[in-house]
Amino acid sequence: MAVSEPIISTHPGEGSQARTTLPENEPVSKQKSTWRGYIWDSWDRTPEERKLVLKMDLTLMTFGCLGTFIKYLDKSNLQSAFVSGMKEDLSLYGNELNYANTAYSIANIIALWPSNLILTRVNPRWFIPFLELGWTVITFLQSVMTKPSHMYALRAILAIFETGHYSAVVYLCGAWYQKRELARRLAIINITTAIGPMFSSYLQAAAYTGLNGVHGKAGWQWLFIIDGVISLGIIIPQFFFYPDVPARQKPDLVFTEREIELARNRNPKEGRVKQGAFTLAQVKRWFLTLDIWLLWIISFSANAVVDQPMNSMAFWLKEWNKIKPGSYTVPQINNYTTPIQGVTVVVTLLMAWSSDTWLRGRRWPMLVVGSTVAAIVDLTLASTSVFPENRAGRWFLYYLTGFCQASNSMFWAWTQDTLVGDPATRAFASAGLNVWASLSHAVIPLAIFQTVDQPAVVAGNYGSAAFAILHTLTSLGLAYLQHTRSTKLDTEDDESEETEEASEGSANKTVAVTQREV
Repeated sequence: MAVSEPIISTHPGEGSQARTTLPENEPVSKQKSTWRGYIWDSWDRTPEERKLVLKMDLTLMTFGCLGTFIKYLDKSNLQSAFVSGMKEDLSLYGNELNYANTAYSIANIIALWPSNLILTRVNPRWFIPFLELGWTVITFLQSVMTKPSHMYALRAILAIFETGHYSAVVYLCGAWYQKRELARRLAIINITTAIGPMFSSYLQAAAYTGLNGVHGKAGWQWLFIIDGVISLGIIIPQFFFYPDVPARQKPDLVFTEREIELARNRNPKEGRVKQGAFTLAQVKRWFLTLDIWLLWIISFSANAVVDQPMNSMAFWLKEWNKIKPGSYTVPQINNYTTPIQGVTVVVTLLMAWSSDTWLRGRRWPMLVVGSTVAAIVDLTLASTSVFPENRAGRWFLYYLTGFCQASNSMFWAWTQDTLVGDPATRAFASAGLNVWASLSHAVIPLAIFQTVDQPAVVAGNYGSAAFAILHTLTSLGLAYLQHTRSTKLDTEDDESEETEEASEGSANKTVAVTQREV
């Protein structure tokens, strides 16, 4: 069989790499999509590649969605429990909830980078389910909390296990999927970050109504128990079917040897790159690449600052009971906030499909849209009455507070696109997205989103608007930087080709003259 030129690994830290050849005429993805590809990209592929992508979706997507769902279900249940009786049972009348969230964020920050870098050297089939099992045990234990100190300790331990899960899932997807497939998949996984809290609210409403007092346990305690049971059922299949990165994947119950080769061919920059020992050159790249720092600024702004106002609606509904007793019941407070996540889900999918299709893999336009809408919403919340006679306007604004969160899958995909071909740097940068988000979670709420200031948090809403503007400017700046760099490289390539053509022409002339002389 004829072979193409070998792909030679050039990135430091990859270990010893054998020269690898790619067979010609292997079915690789089309660069141009028909209308079918706009609906779902694999519909434009050959049958063999379509089968491979389906298997990738059934494993990576299914486990990514379910794992992220239970993470955010278990992570967000504290807020649901707080407004459903835990506040009174544990005497949480100060900023204890803020302190618990800060403990979670600090532990998250400490464990994030080690967790994601470990993933480049071990099999995700064991590592990711191990993390999920750990946080499930802690979820059960939260049902027996009796004082604030228990809450602080358990939330910190929970964070150690939950840390790096989402960035690990994104890292795996970045190794398997192509650029114009990635945003849609990450968006589908990302919407479970909205569905988890949404489901938690409905679950808490049901637990409060149907289980409050059963076997001597409050409704908020039953929430933690039910969440733990759901989590256990999701974890077990992953030990059998979770794939490794294509470079290390071996034939198993899901993927054949030919399918693994095809997966490597589909991602030639990284499909055959095995991460070896980390090198000094690689470590320098982690900290000195401007693109990484700009992506981290976007994450810091979006993940934990710009989306903070969405948490105020539950406090706002509960506060109405002081102004007008009986305004909202506990189930209503839990249920009426869920459309925030519903709006976020719809907008997330629209943004991802736009990025992968008519925007041809560009991520920055949807990031700019998300943060611009958020800036307008946050400024309006800060500058208008908290308890107006007509509640509909503020109610509507709260439902739009998830716009910036809806664009989050864009900077995750952008990170994978930018650093493809260097597994450790991708893993480090991806973990960093969560590190800076966690740092933001640990610091910003204590400063401008204190529980005692809810639901007004005027300074917080103004601060969120400022960070939304920073988010917009940084996205535009990174897009300009990469466009300028790409244009320069294209110009250099054109000049190089012209020089080669001129050299070939000169050589041909010399040969012709020599032949005539002979």
